[in-house]
Amino acid sequence: MAKGIRFWLALWLGKFISFVLKILGKKGTTFPGLVAGKICPDIIKNLAASFRGGTVLITGTNGKTTTNNLVASILETANKSVAYNREGANMLPGIAGTLLRNTSWGGKAKKNYLLLEVDEATVPHLCRQLRPELAVITNFFRDQLDRYGELDTTVKLVKDALPPSTRLILNADDPLVAQIGLDRPHTFYYGVAGLPISRETNQESREGRYCSRCGRELKYATFHYGQLGIYRCEQCGFKRPQPHIEAYGVEQKPAGIFFRLESKKDNDYAHREEQETTEYIIPLPGYYNLYNALAAFSVAECLGLDRGEIKQGLLNFVSDAGRMEQFVLPTCQLTLTLVKNPMGFNQVINTLIELGRPLHLMIAINDLAADGRDISWLWDVDFETLVSGELELKTVICSGLRAEDMALRLKYAGLNEELISITKDLKEAVAELETRKILSEEAVFILPTYTALFPLRDILISKRVSSFPVIAKTEVEGL
Repeated sequence: MAKGIRFWLALWLGKFISFVLKILGKKGTTFPGLVAGKICPDIIKNLAASFRGGTVLITGTNGKTTTNNLVASILETANKSVAYNREGANMLPGIAGTLLRNTSWGGKAKKNYLLLEVDEATVPHLCRQLRPELAVITNFFRDQLDRYGELDTTVKLVKDALPPSTRLILNADDPLVAQIGLDRPHTFYYGVAGLPISRETNQESREGRYCSRCGRELKYATFHYGQLGIYRCEQCGFKRPQPHIEAYGVEQKPAGIFFRLESKKDNDYAHREEQETTEYIIPLPGYYNLYNALAAFSVAECLGLDRGEIKQGLLNFVSDAGRMEQFVLPTCQLTLTLVKNPMGFNQVINTLIELGRPLHLMIAINDLAADGRDISWLWDVDFETLVSGELELKTVICSGLRAEDMALRLKYAGLNEELISITKDLKEAVAELETRKILSEEAVFILPTYTALFPLRDILISKRVSSFPVIAKTEVEGL
């Protein structure tokens, strides 16, 4: 591929800016790529072409970052070299920045595989510059209506953008995702047979209520959460596809999520002959993280990795970037995890309840562009569950630019006002949390929206004594 002066100028200036930012102790995840992209709009196309192992694209509403990093953990465990946007910079400047950091000054890839988490609205723009060998779609939920528009628009954007040559890895349990593979050969599906929280009815607000083919309401045998479950259309016959890998026997323990797989392996996905059953673990709480693990497993399987390496790669995973990230402060241990839409927030609340521990909570809500300007989504979160009696709340500190709105929502949910405090400044809110008397058996969680996440990480890192493992190794010996 011929490379002109604009390419070389973009490459060298972008790498120089990355170097300077690193010296200054700055993250520099997007700015170098932004500058390089202004100089050479095809910088991603030119740099991505040198990754010989090919490109894996991961998109969807929730779980992109965790799935992306789980795949990286598996590949690295298998001694594969991989470049990936670990911190979740998933728009074109961030993707260009990832490529700049992982290519030489001569424009050659330093790694073999390119693994990219991609914002849903960015997928069409990215696919004009590269053709991913594999594309994972995790799920579709309503998120940032002011930016994405209605959910049908997002689904169509992604569906129309993915090249016909790209092999798809799809969540069979989400009808909005599964329908994308209807007319695509060699689509790989993953799913869950059942969860401890699965029910025959669902009171949650859910998307994908109607069949994408004929418009009739879907009938569910089982709801896992949201619109995820086992479904069919009685009019046209559209139904949940049979997953290539399907989890069952799922349990949430202190060490993480344990599950078994009935793995059916064959070169042709339509002919499943070989079957094996193995127990796996992902060292993270939350049943939504099971789906992330299954998506990562599916990528590794499609890349031809050994299941023993996949199993160890899942076990080796350490959360970061505010996705159930663990911190030890002088006064307490706490978990930092991103919340950004109603379904994701609901699943975090369910996880807190399942922990069965008294809880100190800090919620930081911003309404900057990356968060979504419209925060009315807070009224779709089931905060009423917090006062259902299943959870003992000790503290709720509301912080961020829209702290008052969060406190008001909790008041209307029926939470005791004496438990709620408002401290808009993030640093002061963390300091206030540290003043609370927190016992060893009590849990501490900080739940920020996106633009509050990294400032809070910086605050917590500056206070951190050390990181501590999410997983107790004694619980998984013999797996």
